[in-house]
Amino acid sequence: MGKSVRTARPKLVICGVLLLGACLEQPVDLKPSVELLVTSSGEVQEGALRTLLSHGRAALPPLEAVLHRTEPRARRAAVMALRRLGLDETAPLLGHVAQFDTDPSIRKEARTVLEHWAAEKSPRGTAAQRALFAAAGGDTAY
Repeated sequence: MGKSVRTARPKLVICGVLLLGACLEQPVDLKPSVELLVTSSGEVQEGALRTLLSHGRAALPPLEAVLHRTEPRARRAAVMALRRLGLDETAPLLGHVAQFDTDPSIRKEARTVLEHWAAEKSPRGTAAQRALFAAAGGDTAY
């Protein structure tokens, strides 16, 4: 066996192991954290929120699903989590809540978050401005 084959083989094995590890990596199930977020309070809720925030964009789908629940407490917790997550792509979700949520206090909370973000000179500020403009056709009580 030539020298180049012997030195290349360990590199191939390492690359193979890394590739296999990436393929086997399973997405984290955030449903338990979401349930704790919407059903608890205090330190338990804050811990669930920290877990969700640590997963960044991966937390968006389960938080968006909470916005469709009937319990106002759950939707309010989702709005709070989206605010704390602070991603540009949360602005349209908050705009939808600001326009269509059945609870006026939740609509107001979502609008307030968007108004704060809209004041920023950033992509998030631009996204918030767009979401506020889209939501303006809905609730005119503000």
